[in-house]
Amino acid sequence: MRKKNKKENKVLEFLSNNFLTFLVYAIIGWIYEVLWFIVVRHKFVNRGFLYGPYLPIYGFGMLILLLLLKKVLKKKHLFTENKYVYPSILFVFLFIFITVVEYGIFRIKKLLTFLLFFWPYLFIYILITIIFITIVKKYMDKKTQKKIDLTPIIIFILIFVITTVIEYTAHIILDKGLNIILWNYSNDFLNINSRVCWDASRNFAIGGTVLLYFVQPIIEKKLDTKQPKKKYLLSGLLGIIVLIDLLITVIG
Repeated sequence: MRKKNKKENKVLEFLSNNFLTFLVYAIIGWIYEVLWFIVVRHKFVNRGFLYGPYLPIYGFGMLILLLLLKKVLKKKHLFTENKYVYPSILFVFLFIFITVVEYGIFRIKKLLTFLLFFWPYLFIYILITIIFITIVKKYMDKKTQKKIDLTPIIIFILIFVITTVIEYTAHIILDKGLNIILWNYSNDFLNINSRVCWDASRNFAIGGTVLLYFVQPIIEKKLDTKQPKKKYLLSGLLGIIVLIDLLITVIG
C-alpha cells in the first residue's frame, strides 16, 4: 500500500511540476509577445489563439529545452576540450558576423541569397576564426584555459537550433492542422518559408539562455515545497481552466 502511495505521489509530483513550469513559461511568452507588439506596433494584441494570457508554444518549448539540455547544463565544458572549442567559438563569431550584416547596409531576407552572396566572406571568416582559436590555445596557459567554461555558449547554440526547429514545426501544425497563422516572417531578415527567421531565433536563444540560468532555478525552488497537496490542487485547478479555454477555442 505504501509503495502504491509513493508511486502515486511521484506521478502527481511529476505532472504538477511540469504543468506549472509549462504554465509559467507560457505566461512569460505571452507577456513577451504582447510587450513586443506594444513597443513595435504601438497597440495591444492578444498574441495567443486561446483566450487566456498564455502561449502554449513557449511552455512546450521550455519543457523540451529542459529535457534535452539537462545533461549539458550539469556538466562543465572547458576550453581545453577540443571537440567543443571550435564549433562554439565559430558560432559566436558567426552570430556577430550575421548581426553586423543585418544591421549594416545589407538587408537580405532569404537565407539562400545570403549564403550565395556572402560565401567568400564566410570562408574568410571561418579561416580567421580557426587561426584565432589556434593562437589562443597555443599561447594561453593551461590554468587559464581550464577556468573558461563554454557551457553557456553551448547552451545558447543548442537553444538557437532547438527553438528554430520547434517554431518551424509549430507553424506547420497550426497552419496545416488548425488553419491558424499566428506569425509570418516573410518580410524579416533571413527567413525560411516565412515560418522562422534570424531575429526570432536569436531572441529565443538569448531569452532561453537567460531563463534557464536565472528563472528556472527560482521555479524549481518554489516547486520544492513542503506542502505538496496545495501544489497538486493549484495545478489541477489551473489545468481545468486551461482545458476549458482550449475546448471553447476549438469548438468556437
